[in-house]
Amino acid sequence: MRVCLFGLFLVFALPLFAQDALPPARAFGPDTTRTGVFTGEGTTPVGLACTAAAAEMDCSGFLASGLDGTRLDVTVRVPFASAPHPLVVNLHGYGGSKNSSSAWDDKLIARGYAVLRYSARGFGKSWGQVNLADVNVELADLRSLIGQVVDDPQGLGLHLDASAVAVLGASYGGGQSWLAALTPAFDSPAGTKVRIRTIVPVVPWTDLLGALRPNGSETNSIDVPGSYKLSFLEGLFLGGLRRDPERPYLNYPDYLFLWDAYILLTEPNNSPPLGAQIVDGLAGYRSIWWRPEFFRAVVDNAQNNRPQLPVFELQGFTDDLFPLPEALRMYRALKALDPNYPIGEYLGDIGHPRAANKSGEVDYALERVFEWLDFHLKGLGAASPSCHDPAPQLRCDVLAALTRPPSVPFDPADVLRVDRMEDLATAFAKEEFAAPSVLTYDPANFGGVFFDPFIFSACEQLQPGCPAPPPDFIPGDVAVYTVAASRVAGDAGLPPAQPFLIAGQPTVALRATTAAYRVQLDARLYQVKPAGQRTLVTRGTFALDSGNPLLPLGARDVRIPMFGNLVEIQPDETLQLEITNVDSPYIAPSRVPSVTLVSDVKFGVPLRPPWR
Repeated sequence: MRVCLFGLFLVFALPLFAQDALPPARAFGPDTTRTGVFTGEGTTPVGLACTAAAAEMDCSGFLASGLDGTRLDVTVRVPFASAPHPLVVNLHGYGGSKNSSSAWDDKLIARGYAVLRYSARGFGKSWGQVNLADVNVELADLRSLIGQVVDDPQGLGLHLDASAVAVLGASYGGGQSWLAALTPAFDSPAGTKVRIRTIVPVVPWTDLLGALRPNGSETNSIDVPGSYKLSFLEGLFLGGLRRDPERPYLNYPDYLFLWDAYILLTEPNNSPPLGAQIVDGLAGYRSIWWRPEFFRAVVDNAQNNRPQLPVFELQGFTDDLFPLPEALRMYRALKALDPNYPIGEYLGDIGHPRAANKSGEVDYALERVFEWLDFHLKGLGAASPSCHDPAPQLRCDVLAALTRPPSVPFDPADVLRVDRMEDLATAFAKEEFAAPSVLTYDPANFGGVFFDPFIFSACEQLQPGCPAPPPDFIPGDVAVYTVAASRVAGDAGLPPAQPFLIAGQPTVALRATTAAYRVQLDARLYQVKPAGQRTLVTRGTFALDSGNPLLPLGARDVRIPMFGNLVEIQPDETLQLEITNVDSPYIAPSRVPSVTLVSDVKFGVPLRPPWR
């Protein structure tokens, strides 16, 4: 097992930058990886073989990672167009392979791009074992393969432009796309200068620990352990296990089985050895959010008036695995460090369950990706006059699509464009509920412990027809607060008899009093029709933990940021807020019994009037 120490602290010397938008300084322990085993050496020969089609040349085979010689299954598709060809690396989702979502590649080839696809180690036909998008393993593979195809040592006639590379990926590939920003310039094995000109993370994580174990803090997922999204986590874990007689070994290293068992059998914690190892592994070595060298590079570029690495990110309002905060934390941090940072966002009903992934919206979003690539790799398109990075930029705005019911087709007219994330809402309502409620949770009641490990069955990122599992029975009490939509509109200064949009992240503030040492508070917001039909708008969670089973929490002020959405509310509807200790099968409940007095509930809602 190869380990490396990561002892860098996040320190900024510029007092004008907002520190509360940045991750706290932290030193991590050693990385946990396993490399150099099941490499395929001596079994699978290295090299690509090419075939010609009507409009392209396809070269497939295996290349050896420069990290440890692991044979990785690779395809390079090259268009019959003027060389050299800009290169787009398209990284697949978890448990997928180089053949996943190949329709994207066809469109890229038609636009004149060469496309590099490969199965990440441990997946598809690639050898090696999965190290979960580790910065020292899978990201080393990425750079190694880009360098090899750029060099073209076999003389296949690939003619790739090493100075015009983009890294695009969805889900598992999206997390790696963000991590590719750590090393946007590097040398190939033959010494060719490679430059990644842009990254396009699609429904990615930015803090893998915060995505899988949310605690209610968008900047610090570590110090108060949240609860795991067991349905998603186990669905990913089981779905990624490979069953291939041609690869007769476990594609997961031992440490991933240990991590999974520890998560299933213990209350979330950061205790050494395994609790700390999981935190260090997921946050320190697999999340762009916790990599201080990236933020230092942003600061250095801003101070010296150098261009930044452009980012176009696609995130889902209704993605319960990697929700809106995965985009917001990086957006806010980058804008705090450099107000002119060239980052564009597309937010919509896309991603993992419960996202609808309507074909019209997926196509619309991908067209925006293609426009972005055309500009940054081929110099096509007009630069935006509102972007002020030292280099010309296509866009630095936010596109947000209205979430409509699954039965309503996507309409491009439902896409709102604003200059900044903060401009989504133009009004704000605050509702107060004075009556206290008592939440009683007894984990001995087996309702609420359900999770659905088959949540990803027959699903892949951005695929329709993958609904979230139905809610589990909730043991204990649920505090319910209902307010008329017309009242919310009036309190925000909007016409009470007109529809409005919930635009962004609602927040729940409350006073929690308990003798327990650990409490999980979950909030859900529903849109309720006059006939009683309820639709989940958004949710959030917050963890309280004294750190000592003998130390009661007592009275605490709590602020729960909900994940957010862009939804139209009619004046005859109501909004229903639920506060509970259980939101399974979405997130696992605590194992700690508790009785919590909830009082002084305040509900804040960002709004805007409809634009059409």
